[in-house]
Amino acid sequence: MRKLFSLLVILALLTIGSTWLCSRVQVGEEVSERIETAHPYKGGAESALEWVFNYPNAGYIAIHFSGFDLAPGDHVEISSPDGKFSYRYAGKGKVVRGGEAVLDDFWATHIPGDTAVVKLHSQNSQGGYGFVIDKWIRGYEQGHISAIMAGIEEEGDAGLEAICSADDKEWAKCYEGTTMYEKSRTVSRLLITGMYACTGWLLGSEGHLLTNHHCIEDQYDADNTDYEFMAEGATCTTPCNWWGACPGVVEADSGDLVKTNTSLDYSLILLPVNLTSQYGYLQFRDELPTIGERIYIPQHPQHWGKQLAVLSDVDGGYAVIFSTSRPPCTGGPGDIGYYADTAGGSSGSPVLAYDDHLVVALHHCAYCPNRGVPIPNIITDMGAYLPADAIGNLLQPPAAPTNLTATAVSCSQIDLTWQDNSDNEDGFSIERSLDGITFTVLTTIGADETSFSDTNVVESTTYWYRVRAFNAAGYSGYSNVASATTPPCPGPPAAPTELRAKPDYEKVYLEWKDNSDNEDAFVIYRAKLSPTSIQSLQPIAKVRPNTTSFTDTTVEPKTYYYYQVCAVNEYGKGCSRVIKVFTAPITVTPVALTPAVDKK
Repeated sequence: MRKLFSLLVILALLTIGSTWLCSRVQVGEEVSERIETAHPYKGGAESALEWVFNYPNAGYIAIHFSGFDLAPGDHVEISSPDGKFSYRYAGKGKVVRGGEAVLDDFWATHIPGDTAVVKLHSQNSQGGYGFVIDKWIRGYEQGHISAIMAGIEEEGDAGLEAICSADDKEWAKCYEGTTMYEKSRTVSRLLITGMYACTGWLLGSEGHLLTNHHCIEDQYDADNTDYEFMAEGATCTTPCNWWGACPGVVEADSGDLVKTNTSLDYSLILLPVNLTSQYGYLQFRDELPTIGERIYIPQHPQHWGKQLAVLSDVDGGYAVIFSTSRPPCTGGPGDIGYYADTAGGSSGSPVLAYDDHLVVALHHCAYCPNRGVPIPNIITDMGAYLPADAIGNLLQPPAAPTNLTATAVSCSQIDLTWQDNSDNEDGFSIERSLDGITFTVLTTIGADETSFSDTNVVESTTYWYRVRAFNAAGYSGYSNVASATTPPCPGPPAAPTELRAKPDYEKVYLEWKDNSDNEDAFVIYRAKLSPTSIQSLQPIAKVRPNTTSFTDTTVEPKTYYYYQVCAVNEYGKGCSRVIKVFTAPITVTPVALTPAVDKK
């Protein structure tokens, strides 16, 4: 019944406008509890006060301070019990925006797991005001999301999936080694005010991060967000399907809100540290994508470990652009539509074109087709606030190759060389003609190649060639046309003559006359005659050209053998007559024995 009700609600909202489908997902629950030091607290050399916050099976613990003022030299440490995650606060509270402000009312960086330890370390004998904790948040336990999706528990935003048919998203590590994975390194898992989850990503080279306005609405949100990178599993099969799973690195716990727009649903934040040298950055495409263009979306759905939406069963394989004029989720222009799977928490993810890996939309809402804000509108609105290197170069077809040459190196091979004049080709298409007018594709080869050997030619024939480069944007112009004529093939070598044999019981010495000047080798053939059958001639050895003798040391005594010698090259072979040889029996020479004489 709940699922039916939810479906009816969704349909109704789609009818009147679907702004509620654009919402940050709640991934934790607030616990109201006041904990504070004495005011002032008693200082002392290396004294420490400790408080433990625990909620069994919680995904994380986030602490909120409503007051904070410590004596010089003192600090508060918030850590996991094992010390793996640890953060310090001193002075008058949380330093934000690169030191521009200090907050005494703030959310501390969250601690993964179900326990956080708060310690006040004091070295100042004078003490100070201390701090006040007025609330904390426990991240939902691992099984909570499964219960929501099964309809057992209610949690509106978290339960609102945007999975179109089957869920085709895969863990980020499944794409390791691809450009898509490298681009996904720029994506950050956001925990906003300790309770809400979204996705953001690095835009441009100055250290900015972009997400949705409905994720980070104001400076308070920006100052109280954990910006976590590389929150993903170690392998393609590592499970990261619960709140805050597979912790990464919280590289910043505040940011400066540079510009935000409710209608276009974006917020641009400058982080206190430029992370682009470590994770790279993404760039906008300053034009709309095309219908049917392949896309992918790196994201943190439901505050899980990082996933990539690359495939789409609705699209019949890979995710593609469905529309560039869907009804907007907010008051902005028509949205970009696609069936790539997303979920609550994916808000703020980049929608990237597969061919040039530029961002073509800012994902912000559901429901099938899912939707993103068109990038050209965001670029226009940002104006002077647009970060450096935020706009990428549109992919252009490669430049045409030049200086094509064709050289017949033999009657069965023509070598081609050319000059590569582009740095963005995916490969080269080589075309061939038998009349210099009608060309067909001979083959395609990879990028940066400047030569090719055509071995599918025949003697005494003229061939014409042309080459062009290609990439996802199209083909270059053609190179010049080059031609070459194969010479007549020289033919097989002349057969050796005067084959003779000198047999022994353990070897056969062969010699012959060499009558050719173009053999590549001589091949010796042998067959054994047994009382019941005659074997066919089989090659037993190959010797260098211009050789006129060979010793076979693998024979048996008192046995008939047939031998033949052939001169060979790539065009064939010429063979001697077959001769018959009998190996001698083993001869035993009697030895006369002389009796020993006893000389006593």
